Amino acid sequence: MARSPKYVYNPKTLMFERVSQKASYIRWRLAGMVSLLILIVLASSFIFDRFFSTPADRLVREQNRALKAELNLMESQIDNLENQLSELNDRDVNIYRAIYNVNPPKKKDPRGADYAELLKLPQGKIVKRLKEKMDRLEQLAETQVASYAQLEKLAKNRQDLIDAMPAIMPIANKELRRMASGFGYRKDPFYHTSSFHAGMDFTAEIGTEVYATGSGVVIEVKSERWGYGNHIVIRHGYGYTTLYAHLSRFAVKPGTKVKRGQLIGYIGSTGRSTGPHLHYEVRLGNRPLNPAFFYRNDLSDAEYREMLEMAQQESTRFD
Repeated sequence: MARSPKYVYNPKTLMFERVSQKASYIRWRLAGMVSLLILIVLASSFIFDRFFSTPADRLVREQNRALKAELNLMESQIDNLENQLSELNDRDVNIYRAIYNVNPPKKKDPRGADYAELLKLPQGKIVKRLKEKMDRLEQLAETQVASYAQLEKLAKNRQDLIDAMPAIMPIANKELRRMASGFGYRKDPFYHTSSFHAGMDFTAEIGTEVYATGSGVVIEVKSERWGYGNHIVIRHGYGYTTLYAHLSRFAVKPGTKVKRGQLIGYIGSTGRSTGPHLHYEVRLGNRPLNPAFFYRNDLSDAEYREMLEMAQQESTRFD
């Protein structure tokens, strides 16, 4: 039905005049009506919720609010855990590369999981975010476990290498007065010509104790009328072996596992020898190394420098 026109009295013309319905006026009135309608709906909802909803409905709404708050708190805690695991992973990378010079285990790729179904659940968006973060957290944890297992293995191998390497003198020689001849070309006591001496000679009385300089397995206990005489060879692993020659007696048998510092024999003058002494060699594969470079556990810096100077002096060999 068409709206009836409105009139207003004009005192100047003494006549009733028709009121013009402008578009802006109509829009303002429409907006006012919409606002009033929204206000009525909100008020009705509040009144219904306050006075007409059941206790069960109010309990569910309260539980939903509490659930959302708890989920938000869990999300914050997961973020903190993820940051901590990421920091641990970064530290592992530094350990692998700086200490062991190897690459760390590869991270697992968390992409590819489908979370679309979670959006259908109550609080679906936040549940989806939590599930994504939990999956990333689980993968970080699995990577960390694998990393620690590999680090443990690397550390054990490194410790085994440290234990295996010859690192002490083969006899008690703190005063460095028992060293008779060093590594390198020396005068042969029998032929009086210069020849290569593949080890170091230590003088001591017959029966002086001789010790394994690194952990390993005795692979040779042998007696010869010439050459090394009574001698022992220990295999330390990682390519290292040591030889202890001209002994008077043995304290180990082939196959014996020994630790660094363990008694293995006694000084003598058997084989090609001009007097009681120990001939000691360190080899890597078949290559003889200067034993003077392997006494790091025995000597201070000053003592080590003194020992190197003495080892470099020209002297006649005992064998």
